[in-house]
Amino acid sequence: MVRPALVALISAAALSMTSVAMPAQAATCTAAHIAAGTCSVGGGTTGGGVDLWGDATSGGSTGSGGNESDGPDECPVVVNGQCVGTSPPKDGSGPTSVSDLESFRPRTPVQFGEPSGWSVRRIPTNFWSTATAHTVSGELLGNPADVRFTPVLFRRYFGDGERRTNAMNGATWRDLGQAPWTATPTSHVYTSEGHFRVRLLVWYAAEYRFGSQDWVPLTGEVAVWANELDLTVLSADLVLVDQSCAGTAPGCPTAVEEGNTPPA
Repeated sequence: MVRPALVALISAAALSMTSVAMPAQAATCTAAHIAAGTCSVGGGTTGGGVDLWGDATSGGSTGSGGNESDGPDECPVVVNGQCVGTSPPKDGSGPTSVSDLESFRPRTPVQFGEPSGWSVRRIPTNFWSTATAHTVSGELLGNPADVRFTPVLFRRYFGDGERRTNAMNGATWRDLGQAPWTATPTSHVYTSEGHFRVRLLVWYAAEYRFGSQDWVPLTGEVAVWANELDLTVLSADLVLVDQSCAGTAPGCPTAVEEGNTPPA
């Protein structure tokens, strides 16, 4: 004979087991889900990089009359107001929602000058940088995500009150096929002696790719500072060159202008 108290205990346990929600399925985000409206991905430029965000919903069913179930429980993990975890639906059939936010930053450009660390007044000093198009990879909603940064504008502050903005990254005299001490699109002539600090600000255009989707351009640009260069500008009557000094040969204008006899 089964006692009534034991029957009640068994019934309560069975009722408790049936009320436990089934584990939620992870939300996914593919091109098909985006087309179906169950996933959305977007991005935007910030002061120094790009933020990509995504929201995905999977699972769920509708009850009688086409009304949706009472949905997921409270989000278990919230970061900056974004849900970054999944929660089981209250009745085992509601949707699972996931939100994600990832940040991408371009590589810091490096600038150089030649001669390195010094120059001569009234003669061009050449500058260039390593800023090139590159891709930074990460993950969003469990899928690969990439951001491609392409330099589009360079602003050089030469430290003597002059600055120049153009789309030229610059290159060495050798790579340009030019003789040393000649003018280039990124060179600068200092008119006085002294110590100067050269700065470079690079603007990048940005575009992102999520999963197997095509590249999507973003509005706005990302500005990144390069390293600073300390430059000492000297004054000299003659400069050693690798050729005969005559006429307007690079390195010789000062000597010719002042009436000095240039070396053979």
